[in-house]
Parts: sequence; structure tokens; C-alpha cells
Amino acid sequence: MKYVDVKNQNVNYSRRPIKKNGRKKTVLVAFTFMAVVAVTAVFSKDIRALFNPVSIVANFTGSSLKQSDGRTNILILGEDRRTSMEKGLTDTIIVASIGKIDKDIVLISLPRDLWVQSPSKGGYEKINSMYIYGGVEDTSKVIENVLGIPIHYYAVVDFNLFKETISVLNGIELTVDTAFEDYEYPIEGKETDRCGKTSEEIDELLKEQSPLYVVPCRYQHISFEQGPQNMDGEAALQYARSRHGNNGENTDFARAKRQQKIILAVKDKALSLNTLLNPAKLKDLYDTYAKNVVTNVTLTDAQGFYLLTQEVDFSSVRSIVLDDGSSADVGGLLYHPNDTSLYGGKYVLIPRAGDFSQIHAYVQKYIFEAR
Repeated sequence: MKYVDVKNQNVNYSRRPIKKNGRKKTVLVAFTFMAVVAVTAVFSKDIRALFNPVSIVANFTGSSLKQSDGRTNILILGEDRRTSMEKGLTDTIIVASIGKIDKDIVLISLPRDLWVQSPSKGGYEKINSMYIYGGVEDTSKVIENVLGIPIHYYAVVDFNLFKETISVLNGIELTVDTAFEDYEYPIEGKETDRCGKTSEEIDELLKEQSPLYVVPCRYQHISFEQGPQNMDGEAALQYARSRHGNNGENTDFARAKRQQKIILAVKDKALSLNTLLNPAKLKDLYDTYAKNVVTNVTLTDAQGFYLLTQEVDFSSVRSIVLDDGSSADVGGLLYHPNDTSLYGGKYVLIPRAGDFSQIHAYVQKYIFEAR
């Protein structure tokens, strides 16, 4: 079965924007953390009873996990709370789709610059700002309209979770495919530092120069060598978030690929025997999860995810990255318009087809047919 009949979709996402008045496991970040949560829950006195054999079987046979057409979909949002706002931009947007029948996992990454309409406000903005304006509800609705699939669960993850989880795991092992350097990686806490200049001087200089040269105290130089390596939490966070790397690592597509590599590396380490047989480490992972994740996954749901992890083939995780630089058959279904006057002069990405019907068809084909 398919999630949607593309021909009968009436969602209106035209390219022309509406004018506006200015402007917190085992699916980790879908599978991994929910599996860890389920396992570590055994060590919690208050909820241990929920994991007795009778309870588990009862919940599983009762299909406690929400699903549609045999698949459970989890929206993972990586939130940047470095600003003074109550909610931050969600610069990491991933949907993990888990097949109960097919026993597979598909990760779908969406670019932060995708131009979408706010369900609650009506105006158009980049997709990474939907969480600020309308919370998880608005963001989930937008993702459902973009991908043509239902969102059953969500997890809003503070970026601190990356660092703290990887620190608890004593680092992760991954292979860097492409060496790169980034001279414009932002220094946390110095986003508004003026570097001794007045606001007027900065505004004037920015007309002719890069922010790196105008306010250099806001940035640091980071670099990664090609090949297998162990990364601590800070390095992994930099690897996942870098936007201005050389050697082609300055695109949303490259960044999404790196983020998926981090997720799979965390999954491998978190679900290793050295971790699962270490109660103290499991408790630390649970505490980290509870502190840094906002989710609608209940304890009963956690049981279902735990059981699902016993059946799913983690070695065959498949990935989709929607972008504007690849061929259409591998996710290149977006483009950046040269004329940005309709988009407030912002760098945005819009669907090549003019609406999201092509993306719907691609996602459905990939999830239900590709093996």
C-alpha cells in the first residue's frame, strides 16, 4: 500500500510566497535513542513493571505502536538553542521510517532552506523556522505535506545531546569520506560579538566583505582528515554542523550525509555489547536523553520500539537526502531560484515540479519498493 494518492493531493504549495510583516530509543536519532531509552528503562524502579514479559507481549500483540501501511514514522528535529529565543531553529530535519513488515529503516533528510508555508500563519518561510513559529504541530504538518507520509512520533533534540551522548559512549568510530576545512564555524556564545566594532561599522563593512572578515572573533577554524577515526562529542558536533567546508562539503546535501553517518555511528556504539551490558553507562544515556529530548513517545511506545529493534536489520539502513545538486533518481528534486525577490532575498530551495507531488512519488517508491 501507499501512503497517499498523489493524483488526489490538494495541498497548495505554490512557488509564490504570501507577503508577511517582517519576521526536546531506538530510532535515533530515531532508532538509537529510543532503543536506549527502552533498555535503560529496565533500570528504573518506577517503570520496571512495564517491561515484564506479560506486559511486553500484550502491548506488542495489541500493536501499541502507531503505524500506517505497516510503517512507523518518527520526525527528528535537531534544535539550535544558542539564541535567546524560547525555541531555536531546527537545522537538522530527519524522518526515520521503520517497517514492521519489511523490518527495514529508511532515513530521509530535508534541507533547512526548503521554502514552505506555515500552517498556522499562512505565510511562507524556510522550513527550519517552522518550529519557532508553530512548534512541533506545525512542523509535523509541513513535513507530512512535503513528503506525503504521516508523522506518528517526534523527537526534538537539543544539539547538546550529540556531545553528551558521544561523551558517555567514550567517542564514536566513523570514516570521513572527504577531508575538509571550515574557517567559518561559529563559536558558541559569540554569535553577536562585535569584535570591537560598532553596529554601524559592521553593517557598512558587511556590504563589501564576508562576515568572517568583519567579525572574525565569532568564528573558528576546524578541519577533518579523510579516513577512519574516533571522534569525541565536540568533534562529532562540529562534523555534523559544519556549513562552510571546502571540497564540496558546504552544501545541505553533504551536511545531511554527515549527520546520517553520525547517527549510524552512535547507533553502532550505543547498541554494542560493551554499552548494553554496562548498567551505569545505560543510566547515563537515559539521563542524557531525558534532559535533552522533547518527545511524544510514551513508556508503552518505548516497549514497542524495543521489541522492534530485535527484528529490524540495522545493517541495511537506507538513506534519502533531498537536495538541489543530485540527479532526480537519487533525491535531486529541488532547485535554487536565481531570482530571490519573491523569497525576501533569501537563499531558498523549492521543488522542481512546482509542488511536492514528485517528492511524494519518490518517497513512496523508495520506502515501499526499493530493496
